[in-house]
Amino acid sequence: MKKINKYRIFHLIVMTYLVAAFSWWAILLSKKNSEIYNLKKEYLVENNIQSLEDIENEYESSKIMVLGEGLVFAISIIIGLVLIYRAVWAELKLNSRLNNFLLSVTHELKTPITSLNLINRTLANKELDKEQSLSLLNTSYEESLRLESLVNNILTAAQMESAYQFNFESINFSDLVKVRADRIAKIFPHIDMELDLLKTKQMIKGDKEALTKLIDNIIDNAVKYSGDSNQIQISTVIENNQMILSISDFGEGIKDEEKKKILNKFYRVGDENIRQTKGTGLGLFIVKEIAEAHKASLDILDNKPSGTEVKIGFPI
Repeated sequence: MKKINKYRIFHLIVMTYLVAAFSWWAILLSKKNSEIYNLKKEYLVENNIQSLEDIENEYESSKIMVLGEGLVFAISIIIGLVLIYRAVWAELKLNSRLNNFLLSVTHELKTPITSLNLINRTLANKELDKEQSLSLLNTSYEESLRLESLVNNILTAAQMESAYQFNFESINFSDLVKVRADRIAKIFPHIDMELDLLKTKQMIKGDKEALTKLIDNIIDNAVKYSGDSNQIQISTVIENNQMILSISDFGEGIKDEEKKKILNKFYRVGDENIRQTKGTGLGLFIVKEIAEAHKASLDILDNKPSGTEVKIGFPI
């Protein structure tokens, strides 16, 4: 962030200098042009009226040329500086997001691997009763799922913009949502997961594997940001010829200016060095890419009384 602020200050100084220098030269040229005109006018005013008219025309032409070319040059400089600023600013922000991504991935990979190593050593070196062994095995399973999810997200994000192949088929979407919700509920038993799903068999055209990733990422995101409430709501409903999936949490919510940014690749709210919430900034990017491939609408809304609602509408 300090690097970005330094760049902005430097860019402002350069722009100010160029505008000031250009303005000074424009004024100087205009003054010199006026001085030459006045000298010629004084010399010829008493001798040759026709020459005076020619000098006046020449002066007006020179003045128009200086002002016109100066204006074009000034506009070109300003446009160039603005384009350079935008390009460099975008690059700096991307570098910042990449840095945060690397920090988060390092932490997210290290934590489950460390846990798995510790569990394996404990199981190998200590005599444990059946209950203790089962508890450690369950923890090991959860950590392996977490690691699998992270690796899948990284691979999926890498494929989404180039090589990912969608295989569309008829899918009972509500059933798929229930299967994924039940699976995640077992991993996070402390979460109060309220389901309100369609009972009728309503099919949509979609890629089952991709939709599984979409559902998992949204629910996982809701779990992370559920806050102290530890509550999320999941529903499916048909509205306006769309299958609407709604997943809501009751956490702190997302600021309006952040709602579009969080769909960008690697973007996470805040600084990775002080952030407490787990994640890599890939989940909602993957959700956006899958939704677009299915021609589905995607909205990030405020939940009531607090939290965030992610709503996706699939055509049926």
